[in-house]
Amino acid sequence: MRISIVAKPAKTLKPEITCYFLNPDVRYAANVPAALANVNSDANPPVIVPAADRLLLGFNLPVYKYYEEHEARRVAGGSTVRELRRMNKTVATWILDGKFPLEHFTQLVTGALMADYRFLDYKSQKPAQLAKEQLVIVAGANAPAFKRELARLQAIDAGVRVARDLANTPANDLVPLDLADFARRLAKEHGLSFKALSAAQLEKGGYVGLTQVGKGSVHPPVMFTLTYQPKVSNRQAQPLCLVGKGLCFDAGGVNLKPWEGMWNMKADMGGAAAVIGAMKSIALLKPRVEVTAVIGSAINVLDGKAVLPGDILRYRNGRTVEIQNTDAEGRLVLADALLYSQQILKQRRIVDFATLTGACARALGVQYIGLLSRAQGLKADVERAAEISGENTWELPLHPEYRLQLKSSIADVRNIGGAIAGAQTAAWFLHEFIEEKTEYVHLDIAGTFLTEKEDKYWSQAGMTGSGVRLAVALAELSAG
Repeated sequence: MRISIVAKPAKTLKPEITCYFLNPDVRYAANVPAALANVNSDANPPVIVPAADRLLLGFNLPVYKYYEEHEARRVAGGSTVRELRRMNKTVATWILDGKFPLEHFTQLVTGALMADYRFLDYKSQKPAQLAKEQLVIVAGANAPAFKRELARLQAIDAGVRVARDLANTPANDLVPLDLADFARRLAKEHGLSFKALSAAQLEKGGYVGLTQVGKGSVHPPVMFTLTYQPKVSNRQAQPLCLVGKGLCFDAGGVNLKPWEGMWNMKADMGGAAAVIGAMKSIALLKPRVEVTAVIGSAINVLDGKAVLPGDILRYRNGRTVEIQNTDAEGRLVLADALLYSQQILKQRRIVDFATLTGACARALGVQYIGLLSRAQGLKADVERAAEISGENTWELPLHPEYRLQLKSSIADVRNIGGAIAGAQTAAWFLHEFIEEKTEYVHLDIAGTFLTEKEDKYWSQAGMTGSGVRLAVALAELSAG
């Protein structure tokens, strides 16, 4: 969809629908047509009123009572795009020439951009109207500020689309080396540094998690990095490292998953997709801070070479791990990426994104990313980035007694903690690979990486790009 911002609509503009956002406490439009101003305030949005040459749509924001206010604005913005398509129209206008905070505009447009996305790569017939869709925002005196903000939001959305495309792509077209090759091309396009470790290099370097998890597949594992180096850095800004879990498919290995929903495990690399997408946006926005991405990628399937329950792995930092469940493989891969980030890249501010535990999804649903950390400073920055981006986080406790659930009688630690507190024990496992001087936040996106239906600002079921907006906001905050 092409989005443009004008102070006044051109006489040649022929919108098929004109949208007004209604709130008694906020004046989004300088003038609201009486036909919309007098509608029942409890009517479900949108209220549709025919006019001489178009349809007037009223989105009464207080009616979105089950959403927080900022989310209601995103949902309303996304609903305009969904309504445009439902009506089989192609040109819409928003009237936003009133006086209201810029962040309201940000939230409305974010919803529209999210709703605009559709994954159609495998559809033999694509809707012809998509290429013609146009949104014109009539902004009055707001136009200059809105234009600047739209450019920033489109740069962020470019990264979100990358993440959604990657996570929606099936495993027969996206194996670990494909993912690395995509990142290599992205690096070349945007002036990022790229480095990859092959399966042989991983084995020689002692990266046992990736090596063992990937043994069951004919497609070898890989670890790779992307680095953004600003031309001018803020001297006070500390480098940021984003780590992504990149399981291009996870069948569970010997501990095979149930069939139902297994098709969504093509997106068990949702954390890696988020990190790669964020790096694209960061390269476009150019914050004054160095940002490095580290991705460990493998495929976890069953064959005669696959890692077995009862196997013991010895990691580079000396830690030994007893494998009690081969379907708890993401933490094994992340452990290698965390060690590489600290030991080789010397990173000291690390945030990982991972579709790690069903326990987190069951606890927090689709509304929250699980946050687990013992680093108060970085945790506060992540929470602020979550607030700015609208990607909500909720902190789960890291009580020291949870660590006891990982005790093994024959190794330093086991890779599962039992039936309870699964998200917390997974996070404690990852902390076994965090050095004393490292600030570290673990983000579990298992509940937020997927929408199972068209809803809110999702125009189809599929992958959401969870984590990209938060990661970009964190990079911008880190730049000072």
